[in-house]
Amino acid sequence: MLSLSRTPFAALLPFALGLVLSGCPAGSTGDPEPSDAGEPEPETPWAVAFDADDLGSVSGVWGSGPNDIFATGGDEARGAIMHYNGTDWSLVEPDGAGLLVWSYGFGPDDVYAVGVGGTFLHYDGTGWASIDAGTDEDLWGVFGFANDDIWVVGGNPQTDEPILFHYDGTAVTHTQLTAEQNPVGARSLFKIWGIGSKLFAVGARGLVLSYENGDWVVQNMGPEADEDFVSLWGNREDHIVAVGGRTGARIATYDGTSWTTIAPSGYGGLNAVFMEDDGTTYVGGVNGFLGTFDGDAAEPLTYEGDFNLTQVDIHALWGDGEGKVYGVGGTFLAPHIGVGLVRD
Repeated sequence: MLSLSRTPFAALLPFALGLVLSGCPAGSTGDPEPSDAGEPEPETPWAVAFDADDLGSVSGVWGSGPNDIFATGGDEARGAIMHYNGTDWSLVEPDGAGLLVWSYGFGPDDVYAVGVGGTFLHYDGTGWASIDAGTDEDLWGVFGFANDDIWVVGGNPQTDEPILFHYDGTAVTHTQLTAEQNPVGARSLFKIWGIGSKLFAVGARGLVLSYENGDWVVQNMGPEADEDFVSLWGNREDHIVAVGGRTGARIATYDGTSWTTIAPSGYGGLNAVFMEDDGTTYVGGVNGFLGTFDGDAAEPLTYEGDFNLTQVDIHALWGDGEGKVYGVGGTFLAPHIGVGLVRD
């Protein structure tokens, strides 16, 4: 049985409202309006992966392979996880957990998940157990290079300070950012991710940090980095993409040395990004936006969603390494509509 102190779910609402209100202008190229009656909808490679009615708002998806996938979500009352074993999807509700936001792991019997109210869980292949996070603040992202080298980020976007801690398999060590490390006064970090020798954390007000020589160093993201960054992914140390934006899309690319941020006109905020090994980059955002990003193209974003499929915000993307990409999303607000999609 988990024993977790939880902050009121209302602490999540400012973040959720930020996502809801960041839609692009009507008629923009980013989220096209539904076709008029009689006109066929454009074909989409996306389809429903699982019924998310019992899962609530879905915000994260990760797996160790095509036959072991975890989608995280929930509502005010509980956290919930939908697991795929290669044949069926099944629902699990870890005892006492708050709404679950993100997961990351190293195999079917070694998975970590985080969520609201300081929820920090570990799955050993049999059940989910609580880890003392040393905080009851909301946790938004988790990543690790190994099961004794786990990083977690979070914080209330409206109050307090960003949460950033390391878990060595036994205990957590929190980092309090200095004014030099957080010059924009961000109150939350949303995701953390790394590859090779690189580790980055992204958050509110365009804050991006790099872990270098045992310390966190603020990154120069350029003048367009004036809104939140929500997620990041890459296929090499010199090819990483971060996405975000509230009033409009923000996309930052890392070339191994520096970041360049763009604000493509006419697109709503982006929340999700996943990159294949060959560099193909999928992005998701508000109002059901699903598409691809090509930083070398004249029009870098290509829309491939379907309003008949979903209009809820897409929060996470993940590929199984064998050609399928999963996308999940939800409202974060009652009645907690969720969606689980797959791209073949």
